[in-house]
Amino acid sequence: MLRRCHLLLGGSRPPKSLPSCSSPSPPWHSLRHLLSIRAALSYAAADPCSLTLHFLRNSCGLSEPAATKTAARVHLRSTKKAHAVLALFRGLGLVGSDIARVVAVAPNLLNYRADVTLAPKIDFFRRDVGLSDADIRRIILLDPYRVLCYGLANRLRPNYLLLKELLGTDQNVLAAVKQSSELIHGNVQAELLPKVKILREYGATDDVIIKLVTKHPRSLKHRYGVSLFNDTFAAMKPMKELGVSPSHGIFPHAFGVLARMYPSGWKRKMDNYLSLGWTEEQVKQAFVRHPYCISVSADKVRLIWQFFADKLGWSSEYVSASPMLISLSYEKRLLPRYRVLGILVSKGHIRRIRIGHLILGEKKFVEKYVTNYLETIPQVLEAYRAGTESAVTAK
Repeated sequence: MLRRCHLLLGGSRPPKSLPSCSSPSPPWHSLRHLLSIRAALSYAAADPCSLTLHFLRNSCGLSEPAATKTAARVHLRSTKKAHAVLALFRGLGLVGSDIARVVAVAPNLLNYRADVTLAPKIDFFRRDVGLSDADIRRIILLDPYRVLCYGLANRLRPNYLLLKELLGTDQNVLAAVKQSSELIHGNVQAELLPKVKILREYGATDDVIIKLVTKHPRSLKHRYGVSLFNDTFAAMKPMKELGVSPSHGIFPHAFGVLARMYPSGWKRKMDNYLSLGWTEEQVKQAFVRHPYCISVSADKVRLIWQFFADKLGWSSEYVSASPMLISLSYEKRLLPRYRVLGILVSKGHIRRIRIGHLILGEKKFVEKYVTNYLETIPQVLEAYRAGTESAVTAK
């Protein structure tokens, strides 16, 4: 037995210092060592997944529980292909935690031929679609299985060609795919094109459809079937009375917001505004002017409205005429400007705070109301910095 174990470990002959198998009482530590070796060899022979587990833990960075779970879904006969796959991932810029996530989601990728199956897909994303490596990493991490396991010839490239025909330019295809990678790996023929047909039947122009697909592709996601898609149009019928028709320029934005919520979601949003003293007509008019005011969380709407009502004395009628105010950041935009403008009002440089002060571009605001007053009212810089991370350099 000792000779057999020694040969398995690579030796030619057992060392003279070891007792032979006929020795009556071998030293206990030597016997225990040899028994552990024999147990390990027996385990390796009996467990064909040990190579897979070892690779998942030590090369892919999976934890012990994750490796055990993942090993049940993949079997490596050798690690040659798997090492090539990891090398491709690293060359793309994926780091340890990224690789662990990809492998845990799609472990069969380790048995792919990196040069034949995966590299051409990466090249397709770069050259045909126009994605940067950072973009490719992002869409891989969003859905490793669909992005890398779906066929290039029978899914990815046909989708690209359909999108190119629909959207007209490479730039539009790139913009759409960056918004939603499902457009490149989903079933465009069965899931997107029927909805485009419905859009056209409702009167949407090509320009509106292009804007909707490139800016709000999630409103056309596969989980929304044709029935629910039609329901979204039904929910928008009252909006037509306010000028939001499928041929209207605001339509893609309004539809993009509504399509991501069920009718109950619209009702909750409406009820929140009504509880703050707005009228239903004011909410609808605000939605027509700036649809994203409906997608703002209820808590933020309450916070910002209380700020406008209590600090500035503005009415719902006044704010609903410029509903983009609701989408502004309270901490980074509204509060810092309120502090600066409050100082200027107290010094008599401006009469009152107006909507235009808050929606003015950041650079212009700083130049006009901070930098311009630094010499005479240096407090404006401190007030501005107190609520923003931006640094303003005094001239």
